[in-house]
Amino acid sequence: MTTPIFHAKSTAIEVVKGLNAKLNGKVVIITGATSGIGVETARALASANAHVIITARDMNKGAQVVEDIKKTTGNNQVEVMELDLTSLQSVRNFVNQFRARKLPINILICNAGIMACPYSKTVDGFESQFGVNHLAHFLLTTSLLPELKAGKPSRVVVVSSVANKRSGINWDDINWEKNYDKWLAYAQSKTANILFAKQLNKLYALEEIHAYSLHPGGIMTNLQKDVPIEEQRAMGWFKEDSTTVDLFKNVEQGASTSVYAALAPNLDKYGGEYLEDCAISQGVNSNQIYSGMGSHAVDMEAAERLWKLSEQMVAPK
Repeated sequence: MTTPIFHAKSTAIEVVKGLNAKLNGKVVIITGATSGIGVETARALASANAHVIITARDMNKGAQVVEDIKKTTGNNQVEVMELDLTSLQSVRNFVNQFRARKLPINILICNAGIMACPYSKTVDGFESQFGVNHLAHFLLTTSLLPELKAGKPSRVVVVSSVANKRSGINWDDINWEKNYDKWLAYAQSKTANILFAKQLNKLYALEEIHAYSLHPGGIMTNLQKDVPIEEQRAMGWFKEDSTTVDLFKNVEQGASTSVYAALAPNLDKYGGEYLEDCAISQGVNSNQIYSGMGSHAVDMEAAERLWKLSEQMVAPK
């Protein structure tokens, strides 16, 4: 069966329907699914009858999202579990609670993220964007490898960003303690997402765990909460009438590439790839501002180095 062609403005539900996805009882975990594209990713996969577990810091908010998804999809196998990605202990607690349920994992979507925030550190002392966007997801995924193996063929989907192009890994000061630049630190974390997916796939593809990273597109969500409106305007995100430029997507469209990465059968042969607009990215380029990767994001030596460093950073102290 050839996979249907989707495009930049396809919605997550259109991808599910187009692929005729039936996920009856398949277990899906999605981090950060209480707002933005995470909610629509969860909704789309729930509409295909998956057993969807969203994670949330705020369990009340999580419960409201779960009820809404149940109502709109008619799928009662949707639930929320507590997870705070600013704390590695919270990640370990989540893993222990999930493991006790003896469930496999068929799809793990590392969706949660923060962007361009003022300098701060996580509970464990990591620069917050690197800690939340990369290290917590690294620990979560590697801790859940037994469950991913039990659910094979399984997929890990890591939500990255075209911002990866702005910076590789700042090896000399990974926590940005010297010259913090919120956008370069964000870019570092998004490059880390791509390198992580590539190395995960390299290590575990033979065990039928495939990993993908992706750029969801520009979407107005809570992700922008730390970026002043003046700065957003200066970056050219808005037209003169104050509506977003045509490049932007709504949340239903923004969730589509995550769903495509989780479900598209033709991706079986392309583990480790970076996706955009429901397709494999054009790859490394320097002339396109809004697509592709920086060369540092495809450096497999850097991917291996980052993996080893991440293992050291998340090891219990």
